[in-house]
Amino acid sequence: MILLAFLTLLPLAVNSLAPLLVASHKLVPGLQSEINESNLKPHNVTSVTNMLKKLITQCSSDAYVIVDQPGLTYEDLTDKKKENWPFLVNYLYMSSTIVGLPRIEPGLDLNFIEDYIINTCDAETINVWHDDDNEVADYFDVRTRVIKITLSSITGDRGAHLREHDDLIRKILRKLPSPHYTIILTSTDPGMFHPTPGFIMSDRPEAFEIFHDIVNNPKHNGGVEKNDRFHKVTPNWNPARNTNDRYLTNRKKDEIHLFDYDLWVKNEKLVTTVLVMLLSLFMVKTLSVIQTIKQRFTMQRIPISKKTN
Repeated sequence: MILLAFLTLLPLAVNSLAPLLVASHKLVPGLQSEINESNLKPHNVTSVTNMLKKLITQCSSDAYVIVDQPGLTYEDLTDKKKENWPFLVNYLYMSSTIVGLPRIEPGLDLNFIEDYIINTCDAETINVWHDDDNEVADYFDVRTRVIKITLSSITGDRGAHLREHDDLIRKILRKLPSPHYTIILTSTDPGMFHPTPGFIMSDRPEAFEIFHDIVNNPKHNGGVEKNDRFHKVTPNWNPARNTNDRYLTNRKKDEIHLFDYDLWVKNEKLVTTVLVMLLSLFMVKTLSVIQTIKQRFTMQRIPISKKTN
């Protein structure tokens, strides 16, 4: 009986729920509307997936960095552990979009998220399996990338291990040719932690929220575009040569239209000369016709005058 009671209470003794941190250089509004406003209860994996799809659908980033850290819990991402994530914290201060969920239900499918990015944003994937930034080669084209980083499990000195992984993320992102990227940090195999009553989490959010002084601070996460000074420039491609499209385009340019205003302005003198000539010919022809009519009328009057005499 005692054993049965112990087995019943065991799931309440520890939890295995993954945290999720999303940070994007560009502003993507409306993400919070897809999830529960409160973090006191674990977030439904379906709503979290819908939020990520909404983030991705805009294709506002040139790279989507999916970081899977086995053994990660929300406790590794609280304000007290900020020293373990110097690069990540610094990036949060620069991000226009930040979402931090301390606990989400099991089942978030990172492979589905990867495929959704590939299909929606015409992206290709770079995998990092061995904690080595050299697995990401330098590239300079404009195609969107999914950089999927599967980190090693946390062992030994937890803080030192996380600092190494934070530095690895920094080295990888330093290779990207564009500052427009999105980081999705979570764990498909999260660590264990003791559950905490909701009223305690509500009274001490800094101890249970992900980087509470950044994520939940309107000064740093107020829905404002922080990086609008960067503008994506359309590549200046050379025109296609010896193609049917180019032939048709040039042919259309060579067409002459009589009622083209620019054509009349460009050839103003010639048009004026032609008009004067036409007017002169018209006047000469008109005078000639009038003279002919006059002569005929005169000839008809002469015989009538003779008969009268």
